[in-house]
Amino acid sequence: MATVAEIKAKLRRPERTVPLCLAGDLQAQYEQLERDLTRAREKARSGTLAGGANAEATEIARRIQALQEEMREHTEIFTFRGLTRRQYSDLVAAHPPTEEQVEKNSEVDVNWDTFGVALITACCISHEMAEAEMGELVDELTAAQYGALFTAAQAVNVVGLDVPNSFTASAVLRASKKSSK
Repeated sequence: MATVAEIKAKLRRPERTVPLCLAGDLQAQYEQLERDLTRAREKARSGTLAGGANAEATEIARRIQALQEEMREHTEIFTFRGLTRRQYSDLVAAHPPTEEQVEKNSEVDVNWDTFGVALITACCISHEMAEAEMGELVDELTAAQYGALFTAAQAVNVVGLDVPNSFTASAVLRASKKSSK
């Protein structure tokens, strides 16, 4: 049986990453190109284009790939690491709900107006920022972008950790074994 010291030596707190494309305006361009590609492929299937390669679809596909690369260049990866149990409970205690929040919901245990930024700041290991700086950043994000950061920061602290099972990796390996026979 392992000793406490041996277990502690192996311990690494959970981490999660969140890719955040900061050039959100490119999403609309991507969606339009995807619609254009669908239309070009349907047009080719209906026989209105000459046989052979679909030049229009090929050109649109190239534009999509270039746009995807541009979106990747504008993507920032945020990495979050879980806090110790005590650090997390101390952070919760440092952000008690206001009287008004308790009046609205007697079961609320934290001030959600301040806790989210504090948690993101405390858990983010890829971008060291003061809480005020993180607050400035998240004030510029959409609710969805903020939610993605908060969800990852919360998850590394309160979601169970187990060995994941990748169905995609298993399928690829099965297919690889079949093709190598």
